[in-house]
Amino acid sequence: MSIYQKCIPDAYHASIFEIPYQKLKEQGIKSLFFDLDNTIIAYDDSKLKTKHINLINDLSKEFRILIISNTSYKRVSIALNQLKVPFIWHAKKPLKFGFKKALKMVNTKKEETIIIGDQLMTDVFGASRFGIKSILVASVKRRSDRKITKFNREIESFVLKKIQKKYPELYEERLRIYVDSH
Repeated sequence: MSIYQKCIPDAYHASIFEIPYQKLKEQGIKSLFFDLDNTIIAYDDSKLKTKHINLINDLSKEFRILIISNTSYKRVSIALNQLKVPFIWHAKKPLKFGFKKALKMVNTKKEETIIIGDQLMTDVFGASRFGIKSILVASVKRRSDRKITKFNREIESFVLKKIQKKYPELYEERLRIYVDSH
């Protein structure tokens, strides 16, 4: 599988609130890994809003939930202080390290797990390398991206052009709306 294929998500949805979670459950998904920054909240927000807390609490009744983030312990712990969900900070996505640790923490199999994130180069590529499915969502607030994320977005732009050229059907099906949303 080419690096470009590994950057194609299994699905795209406009936000974490648009994902058909019941359908995922019917497909055998038992664990949901969420990225934090710009997937759930913007980089410049420090705490989850009530709607995020309610969604994650509701999902926790049906799924094992874990937050997997490349950011600091302090940031993740402050953001999640009203939730009782496990989390991994400095996950080093797209490396496999954080994904391995996360899978152990929730005690499920790869085929029962999906990651939900806003970046091709960390969340989608990392999930593909590790062997789990991914859902790409539009960034909550792209202009709040940190420098490293802005750099990743430049690489992402190049990768998206390659995917569009090499895999036009998958691009149209899973990535066109993502590109158009920014």
